[in-house]
Amino acid sequence: MTLTAEKPATNPFLPAGHRVQDRDVRWELAAALRHFGRLGYEFGFNGHVSARAPEAPGHYWVNPYGVSISAVTPSDFVLVDDRGEIVESRGSYAINGFAGNLALHQSVPEAAVAVHLHTPRGFIWSGLGRPLEAVNTDAALVVGLQGLSTAIWGEAGGPTNVELALAGKRIILQQGHGYVTWGGTVGEAAFYLWAAERAAEANLALLGVEGRPVLSPEIVARWTLAPEVARVHFEPAFTLAEAEGLR
Repeated sequence: MTLTAEKPATNPFLPAGHRVQDRDVRWELAAALRHFGRLGYEFGFNGHVSARAPEAPGHYWVNPYGVSISAVTPSDFVLVDDRGEIVESRGSYAINGFAGNLALHQSVPEAAVAVHLHTPRGFIWSGLGRPLEAVNTDAALVVGLQGLSTAIWGEAGGPTNVELALAGKRIILQQGHGYVTWGGTVGEAAFYLWAAERAAEANLALLGVEGRPVLSPEIVARWTLAPEVARVHFEPAFTLAEAEGLR
């Protein structure tokens, strides 16, 4: 694992003096995937994460097809170019489903990282084609960041993932196909997915319940995640990977 200088967190909602580490992006991607594997988000070869390669502008690191997200290592990631073609493979590993991520990376300047996994409850919720509601404060973290895409199958009439991302929606609910999240760091994008899955679970549990709570817009505004806060929320997953000796 490569560590570089630490940066102070400047968001006023973070503890004074809090510092987060800049790590090798492949290490962070591997740590995030292992965390999601532990949570049960793996489903065959479905799902993909990617990040711009800082050491190779115009190139991206992508997780390989056929390697369990629960066992992936930094050295497994595959380097692809701006056409989505592999330029540095790991063994015989190919990649899967990168086109949507590539469009985000190339069209949205802040989208350094993109995450899409077939999370159990998020996938169920996506079939309804409706936004999440702020039924509790966990859900309030993400409802202000969500956008609904109905265009992933090439159908006209709804905004695309790129259009939603350019409008500032960092959590994109694809109707019938779960969530795509993006951010400036692995921790940010990964926590959005984790938080969206928890929000979907709460919404499903309370769906149709008479008198279910929905928090006010004022409360939602106070709880909505900022990028720095989302990144810091994912730090426990990184520190666990460090403790487990991920290399």
